[in-house]
Amino acid sequence: MLHGTPASEGIGLGRVMIVEEAKLEYNNVTVTDTEAEVERFRNAVKIFCDNTAAQADALKASAGKKEAEILEGHIQMMKDPYMCGEIEKLIDNGQCAEAALEYMCDMFISMFSATDDELTQQRAADVKDLKTSMLSILLGVKEVKLSAAPKGTVVVAKELTPSMTAGINKENIVGIITETGGKTSHSAILARALEIPAVLSVNGAVSKLSAGTLWLFAPNKLLYRKIFMGTAQTRNF
Repeated sequence: MLHGTPASEGIGLGRVMIVEEAKLEYNNVTVTDTEAEVERFRNAVKIFCDNTAAQADALKASAGKKEAEILEGHIQMMKDPYMCGEIEKLIDNGQCAEAALEYMCDMFISMFSATDDELTQQRAADVKDLKTSMLSILLGVKEVKLSAAPKGTVVVAKELTPSMTAGINKENIVGIITETGGKTSHSAILARALEIPAVLSVNGAVSKLSAGTLWLFAPNKLLYRKIFMGTAQTRNF
């Protein structure tokens, strides 16, 4: 049986699409041309800010100004003089851009996660999202684009970040199921703004659900049913 936290009400009926996490691996080598590496980092920051600004504009049109401010906050964090300055210092000392970025982001994630305040803990999730996006740019790895999901899709993922949620076409996504997150997470806030039914903190969702299977669920009633073979037969999970 699967249990989770209802984060956005409604009824969803669609086929499961499993979102796989990209592998962001890199060789942590000592950099000799530090000026070129700093320039590579700065170029990645510009690409990140441009991409995120475009996402924020699209989100403002589909969900509202308040929701778009979540992504605008990511831009502010990545432009923060202290963060950028410390990353560039690490690069000047021979670290590659990926390692320097990860070190600083992990420091903030650890600091924000250590508090009991939910809003501060949410900042840890935002920094993690930022880190993933920046590493993807530096490594040339394509990020998950949910905008291409077909009509009638139930998105299932370990974690759905604000940047991923912002790319959702609400006409095509009929439901969201994730293994992490709660009612106050930014992804939950965005799901509600987009009026997409969502259930979060479903332990083992990615491994227990199969891509292509048809699901009907009503988060507000904690009801999850898998429809077998396209018939009316249902089973509770």
